[in-house]
This record gives sequence, structure tokens and C-alpha cells, in this order.
Amino acid sequence: MTANLDYAYDQYLKTREAHAVSAMGRFKEKLNNPTFAYGRFTVPAFYKAYFVTPKQQHLLKRTASTFSQILNKTARLYFEEAQMRSHFRLSPEAEELVKIDPGYSQHVVFSRFDALLEGESLKLLEFNCDAPAGAAYTDQLESAFLSEELIWPFAGEHHLVASERVQGILSTLLSIYEEFGGYETPQIAIVDWRHARTTSEFEYMKNHFESKGYKTTIADPRELQYKGGKLYHRGFRVHLVYRRVIFDELLERLDEVQDLLHAYRDKAVCMVNPLRSRLASSKSIFSLLTAPEFDRFFTENENAMKCQHLPWTRCLSDAEDFYGHRKVFLIDFLKDEKDTVVLKPSGSSRGARRVHIGRETPDGDWNAAVDKALKEEDWVIQEHVSVPVMTVPDVVNQKLDFIYKKYNFNMLVFGGKYAGGFVRLSDESVINVATGGGLMPALWSDVAPEHFGA
Repeated sequence: MTANLDYAYDQYLKTREAHAVSAMGRFKEKLNNPTFAYGRFTVPAFYKAYFVTPKQQHLLKRTASTFSQILNKTARLYFEEAQMRSHFRLSPEAEELVKIDPGYSQHVVFSRFDALLEGESLKLLEFNCDAPAGAAYTDQLESAFLSEELIWPFAGEHHLVASERVQGILSTLLSIYEEFGGYETPQIAIVDWRHARTTSEFEYMKNHFESKGYKTTIADPRELQYKGGKLYHRGFRVHLVYRRVIFDELLERLDEVQDLLHAYRDKAVCMVNPLRSRLASSKSIFSLLTAPEFDRFFTENENAMKCQHLPWTRCLSDAEDFYGHRKVFLIDFLKDEKDTVVLKPSGSSRGARRVHIGRETPDGDWNAAVDKALKEEDWVIQEHVSVPVMTVPDVVNQKLDFIYKKYNFNMLVFGGKYAGGFVRLSDESVINVATGGGLMPALWSDVAPEHFGA
């Protein structure tokens, strides 16, 4: 008997080595199809899942619920507290967009919390609350994995439970549409640029939405037309927009997306996420949530959860306040504490390539990064949290082998509830599918650990 389902799975494959080697080759071929593409590439995957224990599942649900409340509250405080507003450093154009009332109460509906989960230790490193991706890829991968004949006995014995992440998106969209006051059966537009690398996700979601009776189109925001008080995509009436286009990219092309923004402003269409979700997506929000002077805005439980699950973080633009109002102190701190901190841009998207982990960065490169960050100011410094490692099966010379990968855990949170998760893996500590990582579904086992068999 073993209390570790991850270990039990590895042992299960080892006792079926020949079968596993041939199954892994077929599995790779099965995933090599257009619906699993990220741009021109197939999303890398492994012949394994991340197994979530009942205790971890409880922790993930509780954390999702509490931090959803915290993020919605923080976004609301932006409008209510002047001292909060300056913290977000929005341009006048961005401020105009977040001020638009979406017609429903939640400021953040869809989010993905990027975290490090090891045992029952959970640290949240980023909140992606703008236009989070990954649900449809993971559903496909999970379905492919659980349909493997080799996996059936193991999945059955350990009661592995799949998540319906894309169905969770649809249910949440419909719930928000109802609060918005929509009364017709909504026709849905999944909105992002025409050449977005995640187009295959949209195709998968469109098929799912339509299988449930909701006509759906995939629309570039520049193709939307607002006329007669209604929004259209090539003659297709749109009631509900699932926004996947990133806020900052809309901001860059404001003149090209005016019809969508007019319809949104006039409440002629229900758009989810609302544009104000951008407030919760900047990494600078961590600076606010880990600074004691803002604790008064939160409940005792919320403050305890922040303390437990958030690494200490400061915006460099604010950090001089913490170091005697003198930049020289801050530079000294960043150089002295190099091994205990991480430097990252506060923007929510495409920042992974620019993340600098102090203990893994040569001194010269670190000093250059510090100088650059201090000049640009829109950077954060965050307490370093060690990245956990797990084993994944591999085939080397037609033999089963196991290799070590670093991983992070990505919590999908829809409408304030945990909606399943996935794991991204890499050889690097900065983990991102776009930078050569891989993907793995998170499967929940509803069996207590003491019942796990080897």
C-alpha cells in the first residue's frame, strides 16, 4: 500500500512496460490533430495526469472561493477608494474602459490562478483574470487520457473524476447572461483576433456550445458591427460575448474595435469577462494584497488566506516607500536579496520570457535586469517560492523511463468556484506552454489516500 497516487501510477506503468511503451507512441499520434494545436504547434503532453487528493480538492475549492471574493472586492475598491486607484497606474484610455458598467455585479468572472501546489502547500503566484486560456485544451487532453484502454483499470480502481471545464464556461456565461437581464436564448460570439494561436480552443468550445443548443460564432473584434442597437458578426446576431481578446491589445487598437465597445457601453451585448476584470489581472495587485495597510478592507478570514497563500510582493514603483524613500536602498536590497526574490513585469500577458529568478540568474544579468526594471518601473519584486518537481513517463530506446519535470498548478475559477485545473511542466523554473513546456490534466481522486494501492 502507498499513500501516494502519483507513485502508484508510475509503478502501475512499470509493471506493464511493453504495453505502456506502445500505448505512449499511439497517444502522441492521437494528440497530433488540429484541435490540439497552439498556433502551428501541437501542445506538448505527457502520458500521465496530476492526481488531486480529496484534501487538495478541498483546499483548491476553499482557496478559489475566498480569492474570488478578494479579487472582486479589490476591483470594487478601485472605484470606491481614491488611494487604491493610484496603485493600478492605468492610462486615461484604460481607465475609461474599466469604468464601463458591464450590466452585472461581478468584476471578475473567469480567472486562472497560477500556483505552486505541493502536498497541502499552495502558493498563488499570478492571477490571470483578463482572458484566461487552457480549459478546452485540458478537456481534450483529459478525454484522450481517460479513453486509453491501459488507463481504464487504474482510473476505475482509484475513482478518478474528470472535470467538465468547457461546460463550466458555458454554464457560467449563461448564469451571467441571466443576471444581465438577457431573456432570449443567447447567440454567442467567442471573440479574439483572427490569427490568435488559441483558435483551436475556440473551435472546440464552439462545437460544445452548439451541441448544447447555443448558436456560436468565432469573431475577430474588428469584424463586429453595431447597428440598430444590436451587435452582429457577418449578419449573425450576438447577444453574449465570451471575451478572449486581451484588454491591453484592445487598448492598442481602440479605433478598430469601436462597434464592440459601443455595444458594450450601451449594454446591447453581455460581455464576459467585463473589461474591468483587467484590474485584478496585473501582478501589481499582489503588492496591494500583501501590504498590511490594506488589510482593513478585508475580513479576518481573507487576511489569513492572503497570509497563507500569497508570496510577499512589491511594485518597484512603490518599493522606495518601503526602503526609506531612497532608490539606493532599493538597489542594495535587490542585490543583497538576489537569492530570495524574483523580478517580473507587472503586465499580465506574455511576461514569462522576462521573468528573472534571482538564484538562477548570473550576477551581471541580474544587475542589468534590476537597472532595466527601475527605469521602466512597471515591474514587481516577489518572494521566491521553490518550484516543485514530479516524474513523467518517457520512452528512451524503446524502454520505459521516467524523467523529472518542474511544474505549476493552474486553478480555473469560474463565477467564484473552482472549475478544475491543469498542470504545466517544463525543464525551466519559469513555466509556460508558449516557451516549450507541456500540459497535463488535473484529475481528482475521491478515494482517501490510505486506500491507494501500489
